[in-house]
Amino acid sequence: MPTFEFIDLILFFGISQGVFLAATIQIIKNKNKASNRILSIMLMLAVFMLLGRMIFFKFLTARLFQWAILIDSVIFIFGPLCYMYFRRLIFSKNDTFKLSWLHYVPLILHFSFSLYIFSFQVDDFSDKLLSGYFNVPFLSIEGAGIVSNIYYWILNMKILKSYIHKEKNHVSYTQSLVSFLKFFQIIIFIVITVWMISFTSMQFFSYSIKFINYNSVWGTISVFIFVIGYYSLKEPELFRIPFQKEKTKSQQRLPQDQIISIGKELNYLIQKEKIFLKPNLTLRDLSIQLNTSTHNISWYLNHVSKSNFYDYINHFRIKEFLSKIDNDEHLHHTILAIAMEVGFNSKSTFNKAFKFEVNDTPRNYIKGLKVA
Repeated sequence: MPTFEFIDLILFFGISQGVFLAATIQIIKNKNKASNRILSIMLMLAVFMLLGRMIFFKFLTARLFQWAILIDSVIFIFGPLCYMYFRRLIFSKNDTFKLSWLHYVPLILHFSFSLYIFSFQVDDFSDKLLSGYFNVPFLSIEGAGIVSNIYYWILNMKILKSYIHKEKNHVSYTQSLVSFLKFFQIIIFIVITVWMISFTSMQFFSYSIKFINYNSVWGTISVFIFVIGYYSLKEPELFRIPFQKEKTKSQQRLPQDQIISIGKELNYLIQKEKIFLKPNLTLRDLSIQLNTSTHNISWYLNHVSKSNFYDYINHFRIKEFLSKIDNDEHLHHTILAIAMEVGFNSKSTFNKAFKFEVNDTPRNYIKGLKVA
């Protein structure tokens, strides 16, 4: 009779946390609701995967093996769900974004194969399994799963790069969720790579790598999805931008009188209002203040000021920081405190902006003033 072990407690804890997270993120107000609906589905699938693995290894039978094959359908839906999660999370007007049914063809084929597996009686299935009858289908399924997940990983990388490229024309601060999405992609890449190594080693060289196999890979992915769930509980909503290339006046020259008007009003907001001191300043905020479109301001910054919104605003933040240093405020406050005071929201963002503007680190710059 199966005994209760410590690993069972860990798996049970993971499963219960997955259910808790799937329910909790649905009731968070104003926090990426559209993308979190997809994340909840991913969490429940992760729970499904862990539960299936726990039962399978605890009560290993031919019938349960048939059910395990059905559960493995998850490998063909993980990629599409991740892609929908990214699209809904980082792009505006994508709250209802869904993939066409063609993206689920591999899932449908795998489900059909699972039904075919269930058509066998348990004894007959066991005999065919031991004789190697299913070796080629299993090889094809796992290979297709790897290819599918690589494909959607590439799609996610493309849209993430697109977002990062456009982000600097819309926000003046660093969004920690973007860094987390990069980390997410790195982890998935590592896991898929390990999966490919394990698959190649086993299928083509008949060598099993200890602790690295199909089960450990999907166990890791399931646990990592829980990490994403917890992160989504505390992370503020990401500033979303249009997915498609904007068809605006940004490619046309504004009338000279409008250029002059935007320049004067923008100069007032910067010099007198010091709007750049607002840590979470966005292009939209600036457009509201100037009573014009974001496209017009973006065109002005790109073509007249020869800068993007991010660098433009941080330029004035650095100027304000240098002004405070000239007034010896660093003798009474830390460098980070002054950086936060002038509008930066993180140390790393400030250091990068300072290096870009001054071509030196803040500490070296201040040390140079002392020598002078």
